[in-house]
Amino acid sequence: MASHPLKTYQGKRDFSVTPEPAAGGVAHPAARSFVIQKHWATQLHYDFRLELDGTMKSWAIPKGPSLDSKDRRLAVHVEDHPISYNSFEGRIPENQYGAGEVIIWDRGTWIPDGDPHQGYRDGHLQFALYGHKLHGKWVLIRMKGKGEKKETWLLIKEKDQYVRPAAEFSIVDAMPDSVADLDCEDVPARPNMTADGSDDVDRPGRTSAAADTPAAMASSPQSDVGARPVLYNKVHVSHPDRVVDADTGMKKIDLIRYYSLVAPFMMPHLKDRPVSVVRAPLGIDGELFFQKHLDAPMEGIALLDRSLDPEHASLIEIVDPMGLLSAAQINVIEFHTWNSRKTAINTPDRMTFDLDPGAGVAWEMTQEATLLMCSLLEQLGLPPFVKTSGGKGMHIVVPLQPLHDWKTVRDISHAIVLHAAAIYPMHFVAKSGAQNRIGKIYIDYLRNGFGATTVAAWSVRARPGLAVSVPVSRDEIAQLHGSAHWTIATIRTRLEQGNTPWNDYSKSAQNLAPVMQLLATRQGTQ
Repeated sequence: MASHPLKTYQGKRDFSVTPEPAAGGVAHPAARSFVIQKHWATQLHYDFRLELDGTMKSWAIPKGPSLDSKDRRLAVHVEDHPISYNSFEGRIPENQYGAGEVIIWDRGTWIPDGDPHQGYRDGHLQFALYGHKLHGKWVLIRMKGKGEKKETWLLIKEKDQYVRPAAEFSIVDAMPDSVADLDCEDVPARPNMTADGSDDVDRPGRTSAAADTPAAMASSPQSDVGARPVLYNKVHVSHPDRVVDADTGMKKIDLIRYYSLVAPFMMPHLKDRPVSVVRAPLGIDGELFFQKHLDAPMEGIALLDRSLDPEHASLIEIVDPMGLLSAAQINVIEFHTWNSRKTAINTPDRMTFDLDPGAGVAWEMTQEATLLMCSLLEQLGLPPFVKTSGGKGMHIVVPLQPLHDWKTVRDISHAIVLHAAAIYPMHFVAKSGAQNRIGKIYIDYLRNGFGATTVAAWSVRARPGLAVSVPVSRDEIAQLHGSAHWTIATIRTRLEQGNTPWNDYSKSAQNLAPVMQLLATRQGTQ
């Protein structure tokens, strides 16, 4: 009798300790699944799995896949895994087999070229991949070594339109993040658009547990032919002439020059805060990656203590202007910050309201609504500081004394939003969903949860035109022609103002205790 295909897998693991699945998963013979899991075990490697005969045939690839057809990537055949393992992300505990962090680096479906059973038996398995990152034709070839404990195979990219020379592009360096959330509402495949139509990539939730190393980054094959690195402010810029935004023709070097220009204004908004970034390896028309972590620090970018968010990889901080340039060199477009600082991670020092207009809302209504919300906050004793989002709406930020936990701040912000929607029902709605806010403005309070972020002041937005989020005074709101009023091409006209509209920010921090009492009183009389 043939042994159970998962016997080896199950024998190596204590499922009372490890969060890995013991079995399970549904086979799909007509659309076989594949997954690649990035695994920080004793040594970083990539676990490549193909669904066949009800299990996942598995290979450990030390260097990960390469799009260069000349590369032969070592692939060590390991035990079959259950199909349910395809959705596993997390940390395998110490002293367990394979201890370390695991993320889903890529997944999708695969189609064999010919009989996959015969190819697997013969050690020459040809197939096509249809994933988030990997596409096209591949082959696994078994080597004929003798006396080895494990079978050694080679993973090779076959020649097709997806081939890229290794000297030009490294898929594992350019696209290091998890794709686990790319099928969910919170992490859209296109920039700043969730399934309900909201302007949001910042809601709480796990996005990525991995990150960049400053190696060869993604680029357009057409625009980067013959491109040479340049040195700008001590940063070696690869592919400086690569077009980031086709609408404006702005290039990577233009983005780096912009961040060099605004660094003195931007750094106060980043100081001591965990930062997430949006990367566009192929420009803003390509796939965007929202990431919270890096594999290793870079110049001007620090890895924060793991204890700040112990269930995930280290958070990152931009510690000086060089960090902005280092990030832009690896194709970062946007910078998003937490509402707390690393020195008091569990007690937010600000509250953020994102005014997100629904379909049919004219800009004039957004301007009016912003002023109404500012007035309401002042009535509650909360000083509002306003900035353009660089997208469709406006951001209102309230500085706080770091006295309350995340739940308290989130609950109070929710109560404020409900209060605003109750007294200004023609302007505001407190319920998300595109169908709920036609002709109205949704006030997003969910940015006030642990791990949630908001685009930082002076950050570029990964949208056509490359607009910028800019601090403004209340008196200026009526003069704006939209939330994308300034772009990296026009920002010089604003630099004289700088952060002046927010001059009183640091001395305006409030205690929320009086607000809680006032809200309770007002809600009791409504």
